[in-house]
Amino acid sequence: MRGDESAVRETWNGEGAEITYGMATTAARAASEMFAKDVVLVDLREAVSYTDYFVIASAETERQTKRIAEEVIEKMNEEGHRPRTRRIEEGTAWISLDFIDVVVHIFTDEARDYYRLESLWRSVPQEHWPE
Repeated sequence: MRGDESAVRETWNGEGAEITYGMATTAARAASEMFAKDVVLVDLREAVSYTDYFVIASAETERQTKRIAEEVIEKMNEEGHRPRTRRIEEGTAWISLDFIDVVVHIFTDEARDYYRLESLWRSVPQEHWPE
């Protein structure tokens, strides 16, 4: 039985890691294509158990953050990934989309500067998405 468990674990670490990284890059690409600024992938696989990646992005206005969120949802849906929860409310400066293994955070510039989410996770690998 132990051999089977390690084979499953190895498969998950290989294929599963590839799948979740693909989800994160899909979200990052969608945000970037909708003109999000400073898109960052935060690799949390070794730090927490509740998700693998944060994708963090920002825009100048709340209206732009909402449009970025809609684009991310659309592109993720095209690949078969549906958000478990989404927090998109009128008048909010921070939108979150929870795809379980990937959580997307879209801020207004001001809110991103205030919450400084990347700096909370500065000890884990972070990848800046090209603009």
